[in-house]
Amino acid sequence: MFLATFIVLKKYPNMSESMAKSLRMFMYCGISTLIWGILFGGYFGDAIPVISNTFFGTKYNIQSLWFEPIGDPMKLLIYCMIIGIIHLFTGLGIKGYMNLKNKDVYGFFADAVFWYLFLIGLILMLIPTSIFGSLAGTTIQFPGWLNTTAIVLTIAGMLGILVTGGRGRKNPFKRVLLGFYSLYDVTSWLSDLLSYSRLLALGLATGVIASVINTMAAMGGKSVFGVILFVVVFIIGHTFNMAINLLGAYVHTNRLQFVEFFGKFYEGGGREFKPFKEDTKYVKVKKS
Repeated sequence: MFLATFIVLKKYPNMSESMAKSLRMFMYCGISTLIWGILFGGYFGDAIPVISNTFFGTKYNIQSLWFEPIGDPMKLLIYCMIIGIIHLFTGLGIKGYMNLKNKDVYGFFADAVFWYLFLIGLILMLIPTSIFGSLAGTTIQFPGWLNTTAIVLTIAGMLGILVTGGRGRKNPFKRVLLGFYSLYDVTSWLSDLLSYSRLLALGLATGVIASVINTMAAMGGKSVFGVILFVVVFIIGHTFNMAINLLGAYVHTNRLQFVEFFGKFYEGGGREFKPFKEDTKYVKVKKS
């Protein structure tokens, strides 16, 4: 993918800017895919052990530098959640920065600081639980002072959101109700965080489809027909796998960027669209 896009960019320098940007993006994605493939030990799925076992009688494999996601998917899920937390917290930090830039100190605490306290406290309370332990495959125990700190952060952030969530309303009853409604936004944070599990799905889908293609390609065995079958199925299958996963990676990562991430700080502007129409105060009806 890197070589193909690189050659096209060099051979056709006068292409449109939008096409050039798209190809450069896929070129950089090719480099990223290569790096992650080495870390996860995936070279067109399990092509190396399949080829060595089918045609040379010895199963050989290149070990991953980190770990194999297919063998340990929960570990990959935890790292996807960590990436999601960093990404979303960055968006929340941008929101706080925008408030400070607009000299809205009250909004900085209401929209950023209290949410940081509340969410960090919830995360610290979740880590020692059996739910997180079952996902991570290990039990983590915090000292007593850290557990107490987590509870204090959660309560402080929750109270801050309740008090400031309805700011701008003069009616104290409406202010309290809006505060509870703002606190309900924690469910959207949970759904946004779970959206990063799509990174796990994309990674596993690519590897599993590649393994199936390699198994189908090796069905001809060690023979001339087997070699021809393997080459044909391997090229067609992995080309299809790469193409469909290019589309999947492009769409899903765009969603994480423009929906989950931008949703934490982006505010639309402009003015309301008013189409051309008759706007009269009085209407005269004339009988013919």
